[in-house]
Amino acid sequence: MEEILNMSQAKEKIAIISRSFWPENPAIGEALLLLSEALEKYAQPVVITQIKKDFHANLKAASRGNGIVFATLPSITNSSSSIFSRVLELLLFTIFVFFSLCWHRPSRVYVATNPPLFTPLVVRWYCGLFGKKFVYHLQDIHPEATHVVTGRSNWVTRLLQAIDVSTTLKANAVITLTGQMKGYIVKRVGKNIPITLLTNPSVQDEQGSSAFQERAKGFVYCGNAGRLQRIPLLLEAIEQYINENGQLPFVFAGGGVHSSDVKNLAQRYEQVTYLGVLPGKEAAKLIRSYAVGLMPIEDEVTNYAFPSKSSSYAFSGCYILAICGLETSVAQWVKGNRLGFVVEPYVAALVNQFHEIEKTDLPALNMNKDLLSEFTPFVHAVKLEGVLKGL
Repeated sequence: MEEILNMSQAKEKIAIISRSFWPENPAIGEALLLLSEALEKYAQPVVITQIKKDFHANLKAASRGNGIVFATLPSITNSSSSIFSRVLELLLFTIFVFFSLCWHRPSRVYVATNPPLFTPLVVRWYCGLFGKKFVYHLQDIHPEATHVVTGRSNWVTRLLQAIDVSTTLKANAVITLTGQMKGYIVKRVGKNIPITLLTNPSVQDEQGSSAFQERAKGFVYCGNAGRLQRIPLLLEAIEQYINENGQLPFVFAGGGVHSSDVKNLAQRYEQVTYLGVLPGKEAAKLIRSYAVGLMPIEDEVTNYAFPSKSSSYAFSGCYILAICGLETSVAQWVKGNRLGFVVEPYVAALVNQFHEIEKTDLPALNMNKDLLSEFTPFVHAVKLEGVLKGL
């Protein structure tokens, strides 16, 4: 009788799945840790993630994660590993997720597109097999986002898209970032499904938002210098601006396929600095040091993703210079929230914008307090908890 009573009083299990977590990911990872800690008050949270060897020591030192069950797989690869080994690790993590779910048997599951496609697929399988519910958070839409990089579309791409459409339709709740992404998802699945919009959080540092801090008049780029960020166009415009006697500095931080091009430009011009990849809090400090954050993005990508650096720029209080089409969600977000400037992706237009900013006295950015709160991991966690409760 006592055993039956204890079983009836057992906490419901809720799983949180993300390949990256706190402390390596100090924005979304922090939000997911806060979510897990909030769930622990009335449920048994199970976090399924990959970790580095000092993860549990960091938790203990920070007095975090009490009462949370962690199902962890050690991280094997890094950014310098071969594509084959990284794909193999992704598949290994996906298999680990499925067996962890079957072992712990959570009744509700949160999964995002980290990693995409196959991990959400096995969550769908688990929930279908055992009659459970799941939240699908499309922070990026794959394989379309990958297709923009490769420029190739074949039967494999169509198969992967069909798999993800099915996962989206089977989800009990769907979350994405912008109205533009929501519109694409609705078109993609062929029916008007309910979708919650949720802005990605920003990295928080000890000083929090610094909208009124004194900062150098110049430009900072903090993020991936990849194929989707119009880096060649940006570098060409910077070089032309400097050759036209432009005086403002440019500072870059981050990796990516075009990082060597950035480094090369920095070696040729004193006004350009390349700092390589920085830890999250150092990157946040760097952003707070300059007046304008550079945010170039390919227009098509805004159907499938939103620049991750956007929240960090806005939270830091620096102006944003978005380099994209005027009708994209990025342009509308910057203009609608009065966060800075939008310039179309042409070298001449961008060079002119650099000169205009140099001649303009930039007052402190007057940030909306409600918008600022949207960028905090705490608010992000509260909203995720609300979606999970609503299943």
